[in-house]
Amino acid sequence: MSNRLGYTALLLFTAGIAGNASAAAVPLNATSISNGGFHMCAIVAGAVQCWGNNLYGQLGTGDTFDRTAPTTVKGVESGATAVSSGLYHTCAIVNGGVKCWGRNPDGELDNGGTADVYTAISAQTLGSGVTAISAGNYHTCAIVGGAVKCWGWNSNGQLGDGTNTATNANPPVTVGGISGATAIASGGYHTCAIAGGAVKCWGYNLHGEIDRGASNDSLTPVAAVGLTSNVSKLVSGTYHSCAVLNSGAMKCWGWNRDGQLGDGTNTMTGNNPPVTPIGMTAGVTALTGGGYHTCAVVGGAVKCWGDDLYGQLGIASLLSKNTPNAVPGLSGITQISAGQYTTCALGAITHCWGDNYDGELGLDDTVYRYAPVAITGISGATRIAHGATTSHSCAVIGGAAKCWGFGEVGQLGNGATVSSSMPVAVTGLSSGVADIGVGFDFSCALLTSGAVKCWGGNTDGDVGDGSGSGFRTTPVTTIASGASAIATSYYHACAIVGSGVRCWGFNGDGELGDGSVTQRNSPVAVVGLAGTPVSIAAGVAHTCVALSNGKVQCWGYNSSGQLGDNTTTTTNTNPPVTVMNIGSGATQVAAGGYHSCAIVNGGAQCWGYGFDGQLGDGLTADSHVPAQVTGWTSNVQALAGGYDYTCGVKSGAAFCWGDNDLGQLGSGTSGANTPIAVTGLSAGVTDIAGADTHSCAVIGGTVSCWGSDFYGELGDGRVVFAESPLIVVQADAIFASGFED
Repeated sequence: MSNRLGYTALLLFTAGIAGNASAAAVPLNATSISNGGFHMCAIVAGAVQCWGNNLYGQLGTGDTFDRTAPTTVKGVESGATAVSSGLYHTCAIVNGGVKCWGRNPDGELDNGGTADVYTAISAQTLGSGVTAISAGNYHTCAIVGGAVKCWGWNSNGQLGDGTNTATNANPPVTVGGISGATAIASGGYHTCAIAGGAVKCWGYNLHGEIDRGASNDSLTPVAAVGLTSNVSKLVSGTYHSCAVLNSGAMKCWGWNRDGQLGDGTNTMTGNNPPVTPIGMTAGVTALTGGGYHTCAVVGGAVKCWGDDLYGQLGIASLLSKNTPNAVPGLSGITQISAGQYTTCALGAITHCWGDNYDGELGLDDTVYRYAPVAITGISGATRIAHGATTSHSCAVIGGAAKCWGFGEVGQLGNGATVSSSMPVAVTGLSSGVADIGVGFDFSCALLTSGAVKCWGGNTDGDVGDGSGSGFRTTPVTTIASGASAIATSYYHACAIVGSGVRCWGFNGDGELGDGSVTQRNSPVAVVGLAGTPVSIAAGVAHTCVALSNGKVQCWGYNSSGQLGDNTTTTTNTNPPVTVMNIGSGATQVAAGGYHSCAIVNGGAQCWGYGFDGQLGDGLTADSHVPAQVTGWTSNVQALAGGYDYTCGVKSGAAFCWGDNDLGQLGSGTSGANTPIAVTGLSAGVTDIAGADTHSCAVIGGTVSCWGSDFYGELGDGRVVFAESPLIVVQADAIFASGFED
């Protein structure tokens, strides 16, 4: 799962979902729900419906396409009474027997083989009479006639048969020493059960997961210390477990790095007995253990604690909590289920919150946009921020600066350190802004007065205020006057000032061009330019300028020939080099992660790293000198470099080429090594910008964006990581199959 880092998400305002759902959306009325690693499944009118990640067929839909709304499992259209989702597989009790589907190399499906299965198939030997089932990361356990049977991966003895041998294509093994079992809970690599009111556990125990009073694993069940009677409910997370006593009190044990034990510390129990989560001494009616967090139902309300990186605690915090916190807005809850980074609650309707990378919140929506979406409420836009390594966006709108997306170190400039999925005004820049740029975690604006102001992360001197530390949540002055253009990238920035260039920030490869490799916390002059600069661009660790004489010069890192001098030699302390084969006619430069481009005599040429086709020359190879972009010999109005792709405007239409794994080309296709049209932007485009994995364009004063939306960088107000509960919806007629027909 690539790039699962995520932070703030706001309210959902997207077609197909009103409130968080449109009038056409119908809330999911489930009777049982189970969160897996990155997918979820629920029982609806006896059928099992699943959604989210489907890499191994764990949704049971007969294919490996992800689903963003609940979709019925093939083979479980009725008769289901229980469902349990593992990391990448799912099992259900159906008419008293077991059916499983998904990942299966270790035999976790118990179907007599080890191949993945994309539809529900009956377990080979369990027969009927199954009363409970629980899927762990890569193993599964069930209660049959009071006995416990387990199958799948067995690295740490989690199957409880006295060995470390996976079942693979063999039938389930019987866990010794247990009879009369009433509950089963499979964790990441350990398992626990209730029998006769007592808890027994087996498997992995590095952090005290099996509560045996010692730190070594156990291949067979051992009595859990302090839980020898009066236990009624039991759950396991990846490396921890929790139980509810007959009194309604709660006990937890195991790993506690993220506070998932809820006792006000981050100390694992290890060899010590279970702890009581603060305040959970009575009234607990349901509980769940997620990857690294825990939730419980008390009086119909929900409390959660532990890891909150993706909003899985539902408290709009994104900070881990080591004591229980109330989830607002929920009442009448009867069941709770937690996955790796998600949580769902069942009441009259189903609510889910947390990570939505694969559509696992069931909102009929995903993280990506494969075609441009317009940002509402924007008119009068003139410039969109350029920066090849960023997960936030900025624009000049009516002379004011506005930003959106990732904002945890103040890069949105509104005085806060939270992300926003809709544009926010940059403090103090409500007028007089001429241009704007974004770096990895900072932003800069060029004012009509010739001043440059920057804000955001500053650990490498990125904002250029002389300090080189901390971060700035509102703009500070970097250059007082005389600037006419700016360029921002990973951890450095530059500006054209008068007839020269000044740069600041990280300088490990000479990207500041001042004859050193020393970080500069305030602007320094570039030395050795062979003319007056008219355009400037910055890549990850290199910088290029177009000169008034039509030549191009570059300096800094040169691993793939991005300096264009037919070498791969980094300049370091040496002066800028002249790009070969551009004797005149260059008017604009652009830089991607490790490639560069220029408009030359109205056409487009690119050079440097080309593995993903970002040079646009029909190849997927590096070029150490400029290569002609296929078909782009005239009428090119603008170029922009993304991290591993390029975009441009030709005759008013937008095109992109290169990597497209997250939709950043806006074409709804796979990657391209020649320009391909951006869907719906065939005329009127005046500016375009690339970033890490998303793109934006200005069209008639409006702004449209496409590609990834992990941090709200598309600016359309959608949910990517829901910090508070949202209603799960059934798929509408258009998306009944989970994807558009």
